[in-house]
Amino acid sequence: MDRTGSTVSTETTERRKYEDRALRHEMLLPLRYRIEGQAEWSAGEALNLSESGLLFSSDDILEINTRVEITFQTISVPMLQSSTRIADVVRRVLNNWPETRPVFGARFRT
Repeated sequence: MDRTGSTVSTETTERRKYEDRALRHEMLLPLRYRIEGQAEWSAGEALNLSESGLLFSSDDILEINTRVEITFQTISVPMLQSSTRIADVVRRVLNNWPETRPVFGARFRT
């Protein structure tokens, strides 16, 4: 059912999911992240980015629903509050050889 209580077909629902997705921009960009509440930053790499979130890789394993702080500054403490975004890990892909780094989908919090 949709918001009005009408039944919606699976095809319509799938089409809306595709149409509602934010435009993703492919890139390889270094980033740092830390689990909310931790002091230490870890290194990662953004694979793609949109208004709503990003796909990134890391050497660490993160659990789904982990809240992370992400900054695209690669050294020191983030210089500006606006350079840091809070996100929730919503997807995890564990790869096989030769690409062994895990990949995570994270949705920015508003």
